Amino acid sequence: MKDYLEHKTCRIKALSPIFIGNGDTIGKKEYMISPDGKVVIPDVIKMYQALQKKHLEKQYEKYMLRYNEELGTWLVRYHIFPEEYIAWKKYELDAGDAFTTLKNSKENKVKQIQCFVKDAYGNPYVPGSSIKGMLRTALLAYEITEHPDTYEALKKEIEKNAGMRAKRDSYLSRETTSLETQAFHTLEREKRKIENAVNSCLSGLIVSDSNPLSTDQLILCQKIDYTIQREEKPFPLLREALKPGTEIDFQITIDKTVCPYTMDMIIKALNRFGEICYDSFYSRFQRGTTEENIVWLGGGVGFLSKTILYPMYGRKAVKITDQVFKNTLGKNYKIHKHNRDLELRIAPHMCKCTRYQKKLYDMGMGKIEVLS
Repeated sequence: MKDYLEHKTCRIKALSPIFIGNGDTIGKKEYMISPDGKVVIPDVIKMYQALQKKHLEKQYEKYMLRYNEELGTWLVRYHIFPEEYIAWKKYELDAGDAFTTLKNSKENKVKQIQCFVKDAYGNPYVPGSSIKGMLRTALLAYEITEHPDTYEALKKEIEKNAGMRAKRDSYLSRETTSLETQAFHTLEREKRKIENAVNSCLSGLIVSDSNPLSTDQLILCQKIDYTIQREEKPFPLLREALKPGTEIDFQITIDKTVCPYTMDMIIKALNRFGEICYDSFYSRFQRGTTEENIVWLGGGVGFLSKTILYPMYGRKAVKITDQVFKNTLGKNYKIHKHNRDLELRIAPHMCKCTRYQKKLYDMGMGKIEVLS
């Protein structure tokens, strides 16, 4: 084993549902709800073969093209009941409180389920890129809080340009690139173009995909916005998510000739970022936790976990964040009531949550540990 490589086996234990999407969705014509509350995702080939045996293929084609009802309802119309269609299942999900909560929502029609990322064998897993992105944000926040004077000029530039309108995909992109270049691009492999990725010291931080997980560890979660007044606002958006208690095992390799960060420093950075998230945001909702080694992973977690505005600006971050929303959201700025952020002195003014087994959870919270 080469001495300059530091290998660590790590684990993130899900303390709340964690969602990492692959961009695919499951429409209401592509799943059934069984009597025991499970969402059954059928193997389409098995299902179609079974329908062919019953000479229902033409009716099924008409249903897919013309009708707007749930698949389970359509199957019952042709006397196909759960005890039969359960044999077609690819996998099933514990629906938890998702459909119960939707009944109490003004918008109670589910359009689709967002899918969790899966490997070639259909097993869910957490990509190393998702974990590394989380580490990158924490390390950048750590650099900014450890060496504030180094980033003072960029800090003023971002504050100045935050009020300028731009397309969402290009807003503050030049300033963000400059910030990451200053923090991480220290290798001088390509001196003519310092922002080139080959110059990043994080090229020596290698994070593997997680070990494969089981579809039995997937549950169905609904998006819930939690207000500062302690009110829940459910949305008709469902996601496949890892259930609380799931253990996500992966490997980190650090090339010490390239990357200046040790595993101890990475954990320290994660804890620093976790403290900032709690103090600046979650504590206002009486959510989150003060425990150590907390990470915020995946989609649906919220704006705060993906940015470094609060580590960079402290109390002034509310004003800067409000400008970001105002200049990127267009008409949705008022529709989503971000014009109240300054008055409430918190931005964004919603905490991203979900419910599972009658308990309200913050989305995407886990606890990291180094196993060896």
